[in-house]
Amino acid sequence: MLNRNLRSHGFTLIEVVIVIFIMLLMTTITVPSLKMFADSTKLRTAARSINGLLEFARASAITERTEYVVLFDLTNRQYWLSLKEFLDESQGTLTDSSRTNLTASLEALAEKNANSSTGTSTSSSTSSTNGNSAAPLTRTGGLLGITRELPAGIEMVQINSYRSTSKSGDVDYVTFYPDSKAEDFEVYLQSASGKTFLISVSESTGRTGIRELTSEEIEQLGFVANTTK
Repeated sequence: MLNRNLRSHGFTLIEVVIVIFIMLLMTTITVPSLKMFADSTKLRTAARSINGLLEFARASAITERTEYVVLFDLTNRQYWLSLKEFLDESQGTLTDSSRTNLTASLEALAEKNANSSTGTSTSSSTSSTNGNSAAPLTRTGGLLGITRELPAGIEMVQINSYRSTSKSGDVDYVTFYPDSKAEDFEVYLQSASGKTFLISVSESTGRTGIRELTSEEIEQLGFVANTTK
């Protein structure tokens, strides 16, 4: 009869320590890479979202023969679409009625357009049968004044426009015109890791673009990543 000496084998303490060391080493190497990848993805997504709204504003201005603007609030990390007609820059402050009373603003604009086209003071066709006014429906009506917020860890670190170079606490905007032109405009987005994107608008064509800055460009601009955010 064949005798078999069956023995159960386990792991020695040294083997367990080696495996744990390898796992810790892999984690140390992988986690920063995953964080960088996540930051890069969020930054790219935010840049594309802003660029998409800018392109939409340009197309709307051309289609509707109306001046559209996209506003940027650096402090609150927000941006939104509005009509140039809704902006008030008197007394050194910038206000946008699309964020406070959009319905009234749309009605006033529709009545103004109706009066200018007919040469009379007839009320706009937006009045309903019961005498109450209703805001006109447009392709942009559902977007006007609706704020979009940047993802956590993504900041608008600088805006360059005709009005100023804004680095903190300001609200600025870019205008798109019916002839397909726009204001020359730049907004810089930065992630916590320091990666920076430039979203630009061409004055002559109104076209927009996204570009990732090199480390040399970031250093020249003086952008310092805030890794605590």
